[in-house]
Order: sequence, then structure tokens, then C-alpha cells
Amino acid sequence: MVYIFAAHKGEVEHFIKKLSLGKRKTSFPFLQYEGEEILLTITGQGQINASISVAATLQEEKAKKGDILLSLGSAAVILGKNRTASEELMGRWFWIQKLEQQSTGRCFYPDLLYKLDFPEAGLLTGDKILELGSMGDRDTVSERRGDSKEQIISEIHGDSREQSVSERHSDSEGVSGLNNTLLYDMESAAVFQAANFYLAPEDFFFLRCVTDFGVSPDEEKMPFSPLSRQDRMQALLQKEENKVLRFIGFLQEKSKERRKEEEGELAFRQQLQSLSESLHCSFVMEKQLERLLRYAFLQGISAEEVREYLEQNFGRRNAGNDALQDAENGAKEEVLKGVGNDIDKQGRLTLIDKRAGKKALSSLKEWILSERILQVKCHGSGNLLQIHDNDSEVISPIPCERSGITLPEGKCEKSYPYQEHFRHIYVEEALLQSPETKGILQKFPKAKVIPIKHYKDVFNRKKQGRLAQSHSRKLILAKKEGQRLYDGAVVCQDFSESHFCYTSLLMNCPFHCAYCYLQGMYPSSNLVMFLNLEDYFADCRKWIAEKGSLYLCISYDTDLLAMEGIYPYVEEFARFLNQENALRIEVRTKAGGEGLWRKMQRLPLSLEGRKRMIFAFTLSPEEIIEEAEEGTARLSSRIIAIQKALEEGYLVRLCFDPMIYHPRWKELYGALLQEVFEKIPMEQIHDCSLGSFRISESYLKAMGKALPHSPHTQFPYENTGGYYHYPKELMEEMEGFLYSRLLARIPKEKIFRWDNREADGVNEK
Repeated sequence: MVYIFAAHKGEVEHFIKKLSLGKRKTSFPFLQYEGEEILLTITGQGQINASISVAATLQEEKAKKGDILLSLGSAAVILGKNRTASEELMGRWFWIQKLEQQSTGRCFYPDLLYKLDFPEAGLLTGDKILELGSMGDRDTVSERRGDSKEQIISEIHGDSREQSVSERHSDSEGVSGLNNTLLYDMESAAVFQAANFYLAPEDFFFLRCVTDFGVSPDEEKMPFSPLSRQDRMQALLQKEENKVLRFIGFLQEKSKERRKEEEGELAFRQQLQSLSESLHCSFVMEKQLERLLRYAFLQGISAEEVREYLEQNFGRRNAGNDALQDAENGAKEEVLKGVGNDIDKQGRLTLIDKRAGKKALSSLKEWILSERILQVKCHGSGNLLQIHDNDSEVISPIPCERSGITLPEGKCEKSYPYQEHFRHIYVEEALLQSPETKGILQKFPKAKVIPIKHYKDVFNRKKQGRLAQSHSRKLILAKKEGQRLYDGAVVCQDFSESHFCYTSLLMNCPFHCAYCYLQGMYPSSNLVMFLNLEDYFADCRKWIAEKGSLYLCISYDTDLLAMEGIYPYVEEFARFLNQENALRIEVRTKAGGEGLWRKMQRLPLSLEGRKRMIFAFTLSPEEIIEEAEEGTARLSSRIIAIQKALEEGYLVRLCFDPMIYHPRWKELYGALLQEVFEKIPMEQIHDCSLGSFRISESYLKAMGKALPHSPHTQFPYENTGGYYHYPKELMEEMEGFLYSRLLARIPKEKIFRWDNREADGVNEK
């Protein structure tokens, strides 16, 4: 459902007519109009009315995540420093990128995933009607000192900043004020806060039409105008109504598609319930059955095939010939003993008790895992750009506008494509003037820069949708406070290091691996970059002073090498490594190519320093890379990078971890090892690690919600001590297969195998 809210009927009266919305005749205290997939509510003026009406409507309608909110209305332009009045702004509709509540200074951020027909603006929500010039020279309530944010951003990009694609898409050429427009109304912040209890920010859309620059105290003394204020406002609101109507149509189509998805989920639930009753499932068994069915359906196995398998192996088609059926079933007699009519009058499979159901469930699991071939590729971030250097080697999946590569347009429903990755960059206000920030923003001259107070205001919002955000990821530049060094998780190998630690310089990863635990760890798909490296270095010095040495993983839960073209994390740590002889650094990566290693050649490291920097390459079969490691380097590129790293004198670790199940896993991993042994001098390898996929219970649960259609989140894992892993027999077979072949090529002491008896965390990257 699309829930539309407006403060006054006059602001949307023309839309009510165009959309043929009918007035609801109910006792609900707010005026409402409804139509196909639309419910429009008139809230009344002010934040109290707005919050009450939004909450009451969404509660009454049982709104839920997946429903859509559209807030429409008029707004005034705030005239301040760097802003001038322009009649060209009048009647323009703006898409609101940031809302600020004047009374509290709190800010709210809708997701900005699509390329719409509207220029963007910030919006301030106050408690009274704006008077012309009353805001003075302040940019927002929170801006009270120093240079304005807009001046800083303008200096970073330069006065000749190229106009963005979205601005051209919005017909904004030559219109003054579009790059720094700040609007004012009396409802929007309250609408956002009330709606966020029910709906997700990815489905919030705030559109405001400029109708004035504030009310003049002398307005009543002005000479007679041929148009009344109300008539003039109506004319302005209708100036671009076709663009608004087109967008509403887009939202209606999205709502219809989501309704179909809900119907599909309801049908699945009915099938699940039917089978659960037939198998006498307990609560735990039903959860196992649900995961198994979802995985089966992702393999292309239909509900009919599942039922047919169960009926053929555990049911009796002819209730009147029990003796003959018993004789034919033989070994299955124990399962069916005493069942009688195993197919009821409706043709449903029935078993006598939970014990029989457990055996049927176990057999079904074995059949699905052994007989079917993976048919469905797990889709992640649909809009992906790989950065190339001059030799066309893949280095990173991040869109850098100065790379000489045309940015691809994402795809979405109907007529609005997804925005490119990093089209919006959120920057903490304290970092706006830092050299690091300026250097990064210069690489994205078309990006819209949105100042924020703290990265958590965007990254930790409620009810975010990782899957939707993955189509148009945003970059957040921040400062890391508090703890910055962490002890390594027990589930990950420590390689016999006594002071094994890791640090997080990024939150999330530039790559998008379908099985990655980060999708269950973080609430957002957006990428946070921490830029206060000197604080990290100070923490490392303190650790070394207290304990004597430090083994530090700097790319523990991300891929720093993939970000080197945006910010040189690895290069900066290489400089620091030269200063600290008691420090060893590990860099884990799935990047590759000769171009990457030409950059590594230039790292400011002595030969001795290179022996203290370990590059750990995750190696997977090419089929697994294509299916589950989206955006990463191909196997051949990773091998080239390994060869170059060895030539440059770096220590190299090969990580066959995590091993990912595939119906042809033995064939795929056998071919992987053959290629590795042929092209990599194993005697020069520092060591190897291996382990099958494992993940904490809480992370997998969150991943299942974020990626419900991924075979990696719906696989029928087993749970031991709070972590999920492949069935024990399969896990031991996979790891044993790899271990025995590695043992034939390198000494045992160089092979680190994950010990599942000690695990209590998540899989390695």
C-alpha cells in the first residue's frame, strides 16, 4: 500500500482528482481518500497533528515494512548565506534528502536509492510559519560557527564543479539555488519519526513544492493582486504535477509487485503448514523444514516434487491394500508401522508420529543435497562497477568517477533506475575540512555531499533494508571513537600468534559475497570509512609498549586493498610498519591483478618490512566466485597477484576458507588445487588456512531476513553451540578432502585447519 500524507487538502486536491481517489466515509478523525493501492490522509497543520495522524493511520491499516510512505506538500525556501531568492524556484518540486527538526536539532535521512525527476534539497521542520528573512545567515539550526558546510563543500569540489547526472535528469540546468536549496515546513520531521515505527526508510519519499520564501509581515498591506494567495499556490503546485503523478504511478506499481510477493510468501506458508502437519513436526522440526523447503525452492525444486518424493518413499497410495504396500516398502516398514491410511481422503501425506516425521525429514534433506544441482544464482548488489587501471586489470568494485570508466546505471522497476553507488556521500561535520575528506571527495565530483553529526545517524537507522540498499550504496566518512583494537574471534585461526588482534577501518565491505557474515552483523549495506588513522596508530603503539609485540589484521572483516584507490589505508599502514619493528600486519583480500601489485610495489617498505606484512588471499573455485563472490577478482587475477607478491618479497598466505558447498564441490575444489599447484610455487608460501563455512546463529538469522532468496542463507545447516555449519559428515568430508591434498604439497605445520570444537563465532571473510 502507498500511504500519502499532506497537511492541507488544498495541497493535494488536484492529485485527488487526477488519481480518481474517493472519499472514505468512516469515523476516523482525519480526512482520507482512497484508490488503487493508495490511501491519502490529510493530517492538518503542525507536528503534533502530523505525528498523531500518521501513527493512527498506519496502526489502523496494520502497515508494515514493505509498505510505502509519500509525503506531499508545499514548502518555503530558506534564504540565508549562499542562497538568493529566485522566481525560477517557485513551483519546483524537490526530493528531500535530509530532514532537520528545528526544536531539537535532530536529523533524519530517507534512503535515496532511485534517480528521480526531482532535484534534491534539505528541509527544516519548525513549529511556526516562516517569516521572510527570519533565518538570517544560518544554513540550518545546527550550523552556528565557522564557515558554512556549503562553502566547505563548494571549495572541495571547486567552483567549476560538473553538474551531476541526477541534476540534468531533473531539468535543473541554469536554475540558481538548486545545489544548496534548503526548504522549510511544519510537518515533515514528525511524519518521518511517526512512520519509522512501522515502515523502512528505503520506502520514505518526501516531495515538497516551493511556493514562497516565507511570509512577509507587510504582506497584508501589499497592493491588490489579480490572484489570491490560495489561487497562486494552486497554480504553483500544479506546475510540475505530471512529474509527481508519474512518480505516484511508479510507487503504485511497486506496491502491486510487493503484494504479489506477499501472496507468494502466504502460499509458501500454507505449503509449509501442510507438510509440517503431515510430518508431525515439533516447533524445531518445523523451522528445519522451513529452511529446507526454502533452499529446495531456490534450487528449482517445486513443492509438488517435494511431496511426490515423500509420498513415494514414505506414503501409501492405496489405503485398501496395506499388506501389499508393507511388503513392497520393505525397509520403510518401521517408519510406516501402524500408520494405516498414510494418504488421507484429501490425498495429503500423513505419518503416525514425530519419530516417523524425523526420518522422513532427514531423508528429504539428504535427497535435496545429493541429487540436485544449484540452479539459482544468488543476486546481490545489482549495480556494480569495477575500477580498472591503465592495464585493464580489475582492482576494485567501487565507482571512482576519475577512473575513466563510464558509470553504469542500475536497474529497478518501471521507469526509475537506481542511483550509482556513492552518488551520495555522508560526512561527519567534524571531518568536512580534513585533508582526508577533501581527497576522497575530489574523486567523486558528481556526488552529493550531505553533512551529518555522527555516522550512526545514517548507518544505524531503524528498519533498514540491506538488499534494497545494495543496489545504490552510500559512502559515509567518519571518525572512530572508543575501542579500535579487538581480540580475534575464537572461530578464526590465530596462526599461533600470541598477540593476535584485528581492527576495523571500514564497516561493511566493497565486495558483496553472498555468504558474508557482515550481512548479518550490520543493519545497513552502506560503507563507513574511518579516517582518523593517527588514533589507530596510537593504539597500536600503546599495545606494543604494554605487551611487547602485536600481530594485527587490518582487513579482518572487509577488503582494504579494494579501497586503496579511494583512500590508501594499506600504504599508510606500510609507512607505520616501518616505524614499529614489533608489529606484524596481515591484509586479507579477494582483489587481484597486476595493476594492483604495481601499486603494492610502490609501498614504502624495506625488504625487512615486507617480511612483516602478510598478504592473505582467499581462494575459491571460479564457479563459486561467479555465484557467491560478486565483484571480487577472478581466480586467475588472484593467482597473478600472488605471484607478484612473492616476487616482491612479501609473505603470502593462501586461505581456502570458507569452503562453500556446491553439488559438485569435490570436482570444483579439486580443479582449484590443481591450478594453484601448477601456477604457485608452494615452497614459497608462508602457510595455508582451510575451513568450511560457519556462522553464528544470530548472524545467520539476520542474514536470512536481509537475503531471504539466497541459497547461502537458507541452506539446511546444523547448529552446534550457537553456530551453524554444514552437516558434520559433509563438513568433515569437504575439509578432509582439501587437507589431504595440501598435506601432499606443504608441511603439516604450515596448514592451519579451523577447529570446530572451539568455535563460537562467525566464518572468516
